[in-house]
Amino acid sequence: MDLLKKGLKDFEIVASAAFICVTVLVVILNVILRYFFKGGLFWAEEVATCSFIWSIFIGAAGAYRYNMHIGIDLVTKLFPEKVREAIAMVINFLMVAINAYIVYLSVLLIMANKMKRTPVLDIPAIYVNSAITIGFGLTTIHAVIFLYKEGRLFFGASAKELV
Repeated sequence: MDLLKKGLKDFEIVASAAFICVTVLVVILNVILRYFFKGGLFWAEEVATCSFIWSIFIGAAGAYRYNMHIGIDLVTKLFPEKVREAIAMVINFLMVAINAYIVYLSVLLIMANKMKRTPVLDIPAIYVNSAITIGFGLTTIHAVIFLYKEGRLFFGASAKELV
C-alpha cells in the first residue's frame, strides 16, 4: 500500500519513467531484431516517439513540481528576502498564466486535429497530442500551489503553517 501511495504522490515521475522505459525497450528490441534477424517491428518508431513525447511533457511537470528546472537567481540574490518573495510570487503568477494559456492552445490543437490519425498504428492523434494538455495542465496546477504558498508566506503565514 505504501508503494501505491508513493507512486500516486510521485505520479509524474513514475509515469515519465514508465514512458522512457517503453521508449528504450522498444528501440533496443527493434535494433536487436534488425541486426540479428534482418527485420524489425514496423510500429517501433511510432511507439517510441509517442512514448518519448509523453515522457517529456509529464516529466517536465514532475521536474517543475520538485523545482528541478534550471533557474537564474543571480539577480534575485541581490535583493532582500521580502523582495525575493515578491519576485517569486510574480514568477509563479506568470507560470500560471503562461501554462494555462498553453493548455488552452493545446485543447485547440486537439480539437483542430481530432480526425487525424497516426500514420503507422492508425490510432487517433489525440492520444499523442493530449500529452501537451496533461503535461502543461499538471504544471499549471503545481504553479497555482506554489503561488498560493508564496502568497501565504509573503502575506504573513509562517512556513510551519504551510506544511
